[in-house]
Amino acid sequence: MCFVAVAFWNMIGAGVFGFLINPPISLFYIQGLNTSAVHAHAALFGVYGFLALGFVLLVARYLKPNAQFDDKLMTWGFWLLNGGLVGMIAISLLPVGVIQAYASITHGLWYARSEEFLQMEILDTLRWVRTAADLVFIGGAICVAIQATKIVFGRDK
Repeated sequence: MCFVAVAFWNMIGAGVFGFLINPPISLFYIQGLNTSAVHAHAALFGVYGFLALGFVLLVARYLKPNAQFDDKLMTWGFWLLNGGLVGMIAISLLPVGVIQAYASITHGLWYARSEEFLQMEILDTLRWVRTAADLVFIGGAICVAIQATKIVFGRDK
């Protein structure tokens, strides 16, 4: 499943969101705003994080072929990691990036990156709401960590 997630996040994170921030017109107006963080989160963890998790599990199966893998725990971990990542992007990073892009286009990049703008109540609210998605993501990381601990320290079948 991790390798399927790599393909999905590669298309979304590197493809869609990478293309969103890299054309010259986008670079002029939204360079370094939260739209860059959208691309970074989706492409970095979505692609390389899941790729690393997939390889860790692949190598673990090879090194400890008799280890017990808890499919239910890994399924929960996988979907919580994906859900948390989607939540971070959809609930906070992308909306803040779109608001910043609008401010940059209408008032200038200096304003979109100013303390006055970044401390607006709506942006503070969006950053705090993201905490729910962060907790979902952390839950997924804990599931994967428990499985890894079971593989390393647990008994074989």
